[in-house]
Amino acid sequence: METAAETENKKPARPEPERHHFDFPLFVTLLAIAVFGLVMLFSASYYYAQTKYGDGMYFLKRQLVFFAVGLAAMLLLSNVKYKIYRKLALPMYIGVCVLLILTLVPGIGVKLNEARRWINIGGFQFQPSEFAKFVLVIALSAAICSKRLVMQSFVQGVVPCLLILAPLAGLIVLQPNFSMVIILGLATYAMLYLGGVRISHRMLLVVVGLILGFLVLYLKSYRSNRITSWLNPEADPTGKSYQAIQSRIALGNGGLFGQGLNYSRQKLLFLPERENDYILAIIGEELGFFGCFMLIAAYAFAIYRGITIALRCRDRFGRLLAGGIIAVFAIQIIVNIGVVTSAIPSTGQTLPLVSYGGTSLMVFMAAMGILLNISRYTEVTTRNAGRTEQQ
Repeated sequence: METAAETENKKPARPEPERHHFDFPLFVTLLAIAVFGLVMLFSASYYYAQTKYGDGMYFLKRQLVFFAVGLAAMLLLSNVKYKIYRKLALPMYIGVCVLLILTLVPGIGVKLNEARRWINIGGFQFQPSEFAKFVLVIALSAAICSKRLVMQSFVQGVVPCLLILAPLAGLIVLQPNFSMVIILGLATYAMLYLGGVRISHRMLLVVVGLILGFLVLYLKSYRSNRITSWLNPEADPTGKSYQAIQSRIALGNGGLFGQGLNYSRQKLLFLPERENDYILAIIGEELGFFGCFMLIAAYAFAIYRGITIALRCRDRFGRLLAGGIIAVFAIQIIVNIGVVTSAIPSTGQTLPLVSYGGTSLMVFMAAMGILLNISRYTEVTTRNAGRTEQQ
């Protein structure tokens, strides 16, 4: 009697679709979001940069360099066949673990606000945990593909995936960067869902994750204080709740159509982190609900295109990789919007492609380059097939 593996191996391989042009609507949307981010970064950061550095364009000039590098990486990776990442999954995983360890080494890791999240090499500073998100997606995609016949088993399918997550999460907790661990956990859950893990196993992981999350939260008072200040911000309006309250003031000032570009009052040193984690609040104040809606609509369209790419990819590794990349993108957008609107407690996560932060911008653009490459090998619809032939 044939085993399931033998039956699987006897199935005729489906021919791979011919390479075609990448998803141009997705590319244009991502580029538009990034350029919009540069405009809003300049508006949000000019007064602070002029006050602190004597150069109102300090943040913009630095971000432009990272934007150029990120765009080059996006275009380059859009031409590198995505299947190579399955072979590179282990070296990339080991490499990012080494980088995370180096953040904890004095003299190499940079300590800022009681956290060691950055590495400084030759004057170049970057945050390895930003790479960890997408390396995790690549590693899980490769692992799930190799275990496709046992993913229904908790021990053989789920546990190995959790063992991939554990070292990354553990090293990032030591930095500490609990919000990034949450992103990694949610990304892993998304990958297990895409990998076909049983719902009972996923629910068990949710329960265990919540228990571990509460334990980690209450091990450190500053984490539990964030929950307290989120639940009752009026109790400490000039202390722990200051940022959240100032963010809501900015959004309230914006109304429907905003105060106008460059006319935010909260960016005049009232709202901390105005150029990165809370840039959406400045967008809301200057461009109003309409401006925020248009940005979210652009994000939604990009996510839709990413999901479409994943669904149309015949290769299992490509489907998982595309789904994982767009899942991380969507999760971080939701987390940032939730923080700015006080829907969830404050965390330190950027708004993808918009917030100030060179590593975040470059890594997200590079990841989107991988997604664009996957789109080159998807099945095209009859309508798009004719257009592709004409091109």
